[in-house]
Amino acid sequence: MNGFSVALLVFSGLLFGAYSIAVLEQLITLGLRHLGVALVSPLAEAAALLRQENLVPRGADSLLFRSSPFVALTAVALAALVIPLGPGLFGFDPSIGLFYFIVVLGPFVIAMMNAGWSQNAKEGLFGAFRAAAHLLSYEVPLGFAAIGPVMAAESLSTVRIIEAQAGLWYGVWQPLGFAIYLVSALFMTYRRPFDIPQAGSELEGGVLAEYAGPRLLLFSAALRAIFFLLSAMGVVLFLGGWHGPLLPGSIWFLAKTFALAAFLLWIGRFLPRLRHDQMLSLAWKGLLPASLINVALVGILILIRQGGGS
Repeated sequence: MNGFSVALLVFSGLLFGAYSIAVLEQLITLGLRHLGVALVSPLAEAAALLRQENLVPRGADSLLFRSSPFVALTAVALAALVIPLGPGLFGFDPSIGLFYFIVVLGPFVIAMMNAGWSQNAKEGLFGAFRAAAHLLSYEVPLGFAAIGPVMAAESLSTVRIIEAQAGLWYGVWQPLGFAIYLVSALFMTYRRPFDIPQAGSELEGGVLAEYAGPRLLLFSAALRAIFFLLSAMGVVLFLGGWHGPLLPGSIWFLAKTFALAAFLLWIGRFLPRLRHDQMLSLAWKGLLPASLINVALVGILILIRQGGGS
């Protein structure tokens, strides 16, 4: 498969993932009785945004404002290359796949910061600062949560991590790491209760306050695609990837990804939005110490399992 085919496949997959997350959002809000509305509503929203004019606010940094949605979507697309949908179904499998995934997603946060900074408006500026604080808050616990599966599989390769879970999923005996990963994923995707950088009630949209038309559509697609991507990586690290009985591996992988995404969206409905200081306190005083404890516990459990095996 040549580079163009891989790129086309990745972008098609991301659009499908973004659309699926939009449908899940509608289903969780409206219920299964409104399945038809849930399926059509995202398409109608996209069509409406495509008809809007692409405006640039007066006094804005035009280059940063125009480029930020493309930077966000490109970062997500590059990270998607190391997500294996099934045996042999992945863009490429580097030996440092997980490290690559975390690093490549960094420009997504930069895109969010640039989007807010470039608007020359206080709502976007405050949202940009909060997005930067999110970066420092989520990345360390997320990295430590991912260390547990790496230690167990003795590899950073996403394919190797899945193959090592053929017997027992890591989420079963690393529940603390799994929980930390899920909370950190909500942080990274600005989902409730961690959506202050784009909170409509306080900052009138925050980093996306001045965006409209196709650019807003691109940003919305990128935010939903990264949520889909982090749900998929949660399946890779903790839920056994494509492993499952009877059905093809790719079907199991997608089913687990949608189930995990739906769970996170459902949980978010019942949690009150946290203030900015509460989010930072949770990250540094709660998630970080818990992630260090998790690394120590995983190391002890690995030694016990190896000792029992010998």
